[in-house]
Amino acid sequence: MILVWTGLAIAALALIAVLASAGRLRRFLKLREEVRTRLQDLATVVAPAQAETAAVLEEAKHVFHELGTRMSGFARSGIAKLSIRGMGFDPSSASSGLIGFSNALPVYGIERLRWRAQVVRALKIQNAGADARMKRSRLDPLLVVVALAGLAVAVWTYTANRNLQHALQSAHAVRAAIEDDTRTTRDRAAQAEKAKLAVEQSIAEVRAQLVEARNGQAASARSLAEINAQLALTQKAKVAAELSVEKMKEQLASSESARKSAEDRLKALGDALAALTTAKDDAERSLKAANDQLARLKSAKEDSDAAAAKAAEDIERERKARDAAEQAPPSPPPPTP
Repeated sequence: MILVWTGLAIAALALIAVLASAGRLRRFLKLREEVRTRLQDLATVVAPAQAETAAVLEEAKHVFHELGTRMSGFARSGIAKLSIRGMGFDPSSASSGLIGFSNALPVYGIERLRWRAQVVRALKIQNAGADARMKRSRLDPLLVVVALAGLAVAVWTYTANRNLQHALQSAHAVRAAIEDDTRTTRDRAAQAEKAKLAVEQSIAEVRAQLVEARNGQAASARSLAEINAQLALTQKAKVAAELSVEKMKEQLASSESARKSAEDRLKALGDALAALTTAKDDAERSLKAANDQLARLKSAKEDSDAAAAKAAEDIERERKARDAAEQAPPSPPPPTP
C-alpha cells in the first residue's frame, strides 16, 4: 500500500511539474509572439529601401535589448527549458540574437541581417499560423502523455507489489505479535526486577533493623550497667544520707542545747544589759551631779581666785603700809585706857 501511494505521489508530482512548465512555456510563447510582432513592425525600418531615423532605431534598440534580456530567463536549466527545446526552440540563441540585433540596429548591413536571421531561426517565426498549430499540437499531447505515464506507473506499482503488500501485512502482524510478546516479556522482567528490588530493599531493611536491634541490645546492656552503677551509687548515697541524718540529728540536738544555752546567755545578757542600762542612768545622773559640782567648784575657784587676788592686793598694801610705817618716826603709844 505504501508503494501504491508512492507511485501516485510521483505521478502527482510529475503532473504538477508539467503544469508548472506549461505556464512557463505559455509565457515563452507569449514572448516569442511579441518578438515576432516587433520584427514585423520594424520590417520597414530594417528594410534596405527605406530611410532610417535615429529616434526609431534608438527605440528599437532598447526594445530588442529588453526582449533579449527577458528571453535569457528561459535559457536557464529546468523542465520548461527541456519542453521548449523539445518543441524545437532555442532560447539561448534567441537571447544572444536579440541582443546582437539591438546592438547592430544603428548600422544597416550584413551584421544586422545575420542577427535577425539567428532570432528567426531560433524562434521559428517564419509562419505564425503553423507555429500556433504546432504549439497546440505539442502542448496538449505532452500533458496527456505525462499523466498517462504517471497513472501507468501507479498501476504497475500496485500490480507488482500486491503480493508484497500481503506479505508486509503478515510481517506487520507478526511484528506486532512479536512486539506484544516482547512488551509482555519486558513487563514481566520489569515486574521481576521490581520484585527483586523490593526483596533486596526488604532484606536491607531487615538487616538495618537487625543492626538497630543489636545496637539497641548493646545500648540496653550499657543502660542496665549504668542503672546498676547508679543503683550502687544510690545505695552508697543512702548510707551516707543516713549517716548524715544521724549527724544532723546529733548536730540538731547540740544546736538545741546550744540554743538553750544561748537563750540563757541572752537572758543573762538582757539582765546585764538592764543592769548596765540602770548603771548607765546612775552614771549619767552621777556625771550630771559631778558636772554640776564641777561647775560649782569652777565658780568657787573663780571666787577663791578673786578672793586670793584681793587678799594679795591687801597683803601688798599692808606690806607697803608696813614698809612706810617702818620708815616713819615712831609715834607715841596710844594712851592706855
